[in-house]
Amino acid sequence: MDQGGRPGPAGKRLFLSYASADRARVAPIVAALTAQGYTVWWDRQIAGGSAYAREIEAALKGCDIVLVAWSAVSVDSDWVRDEAAYGRDQRRLVPLRLDHAEPPLGFRQYQLVSFAGWKGDPEAPQVHQLLEALQTPRAGSGPAPYAAPTSLETIGRRLLDRRALIAGGAVLVPAAAGAWWFLGRAGAAPAHSIAVLPFANLSNDPAQDYFSDGLSEELIDTLARLRPLEVVGRTSAFRFKGSKEGARQIGAKLGVSHLLDGAVRRDGATVRVSTQLVDAPTGFEQWSQSFDRDMKDILAVQSEIAQAVARALEVRLLGSDIAAFSLGGASSADAYDDYLRGRRLFDAGGSEAVYRRALARFDAAIARDPGFAGAHAARARALLVLANEYTPPAGLRAGFDAALAAARQATALAPDLAEAQAALAGVLASSGRDTAGARAAWARAMAAGSGEADILTRFGQFSCEIGDFAAGLPAARRAAVLDPLNPRVFRSLGYALFGARRWAESISAMRRALDLSPGAEGAHAAIGDALLLQGNAAGAKAEYDREPLAWLRLTGQAIALQRLGDRAGAEAALAALAADPHGATLYQQAQVLAQWRQPDRALAALAAAAKAGDPGVVLARTDPMVGPLRSDPRFAAFLAGLGRASTVAAAAPPT
Repeated sequence: MDQGGRPGPAGKRLFLSYASADRARVAPIVAALTAQGYTVWWDRQIAGGSAYAREIEAALKGCDIVLVAWSAVSVDSDWVRDEAAYGRDQRRLVPLRLDHAEPPLGFRQYQLVSFAGWKGDPEAPQVHQLLEALQTPRAGSGPAPYAAPTSLETIGRRLLDRRALIAGGAVLVPAAAGAWWFLGRAGAAPAHSIAVLPFANLSNDPAQDYFSDGLSEELIDTLARLRPLEVVGRTSAFRFKGSKEGARQIGAKLGVSHLLDGAVRRDGATVRVSTQLVDAPTGFEQWSQSFDRDMKDILAVQSEIAQAVARALEVRLLGSDIAAFSLGGASSADAYDDYLRGRRLFDAGGSEAVYRRALARFDAAIARDPGFAGAHAARARALLVLANEYTPPAGLRAGFDAALAAARQATALAPDLAEAQAALAGVLASSGRDTAGARAAWARAMAAGSGEADILTRFGQFSCEIGDFAAGLPAARRAAVLDPLNPRVFRSLGYALFGARRWAESISAMRRALDLSPGAEGAHAAIGDALLLQGNAAGAKAEYDREPLAWLRLTGQAIALQRLGDRAGAEAALAALAADPHGATLYQQAQVLAQWRQPDRALAALAAAAKAGDPGVVLARTDPMVGPLRSDPRFAAFLAGLGRASTVAAAAPPT
């Protein structure tokens, strides 16, 4: 397939190191991991009469990952220290903490996944953060700290603490701290630029994080509908969750003039939302207000906050702007709650099981509120991911049909909802059914959502895939402006630039994605492709070897090894690629064979990919890796047979 999911946990063996006094605290963690398909060895599995030390040693040496649970008790345990040292030295260590105890010396440079205060909720952020850590590739020897994407240490802070930090300000750091490295933006931030920071959860229950985070995300989407505003994307804004940095630092790193901060306290059916708008360069508060409402009125609170922000920033609102604030929203508080839970799961992603749990939440929201267009759109995206990343070719058609039905229902309920039109466009494009229809849906999505980084990213990727670089590249670049700390945005920009044959710029964008997320899947392979097409096969091979996704790694290695004269190695890599039991790598096999200058075999692989419904074939029109086939009339006939006459010609991308 053109998009690959992370490898599933099946067969991955975990060794849990902990102090026996913490057994009751680690048991729910073991249960959560087991439910996700992991095999967890812990000392409760030692059979009576077994040689204790010998069995532990055997389990430790046979595991894939050593999971160590630090606590006030375990930091003083010689057993736990020895087991953790083995995991560290074998580059297999994933540490977590059960309380606020500091790990022992030698382990404090590692980012911890904190379960302090965890109530056992398997859908809590800590669990998804741990699952993400377990998916990070580990190999070789020497320390390999896990860089967690988000700190959970200070979720429970109060709004007054944040206000004190903001009022106190901080030392100004240059905007070159990362925001505009690629786009050359300089000078003062635009007057109407704003970042919505993740609202603090003051409910004394970390499991309620999904609600405070979800409200923040919904406000980002709502404010992005106001054309005069430049709203930072969710990923970049959420990098500062729990941060103790001041307004000046955050504003400089995000390149914005204003910050919207807040806190949420939920108590049964009532909720209190406290908000403040801060001038980032000075740290001074411009406006603040608290809202006490029933849960059923939470959408009205979002609208009130958005209107207050617009007034404070002197943005003129029209009636259509105010109506758009609640577009596609829920009429049921319970449906909205299910939707936010599903959105949290979808954003976490990482496995088929998580996406299916997200889908179940969206289904629950729709069952409570059939007219909730946003939930139908979210359902369509979840179904599309499941089809693209986890479904064998034989089941793809049914998966696309279900996603298409959900997307059409969303657009029927809210034709002007950008996310609904984007979901429809995504299904039509991925299934290869109707490129003209996808273009029309994207036009409507962009008319309403051109201020949303996620919409821009997806539109840019689609446009470049069909050869419309004139529309796609500016959208991809704009997304990087609005979401400057999001590795996925830079990876998407890198793909767009690669399709446009801008090799050096593509490599720079992919390097930036790796700076932001060292484990970014696909980035090393994309850099390898760009180096390969510049004639640097050895450099390409080095990048392919670092790619965590096996199907991308094997594709690149098969091409690079052949260029380097290792025919046997190249054939072995292709054979391993073709060994996929579901036949989901047919398009990648075609890329290899095209680069090997074997057009007959390459075209046969393309035909097989198209017959199997492999979404990768939608890339064929612009993909430089199948470039050697472009002069073959059979390839032109293949493209025509895909029914993509409505796409923009891409034989000569811009230089």
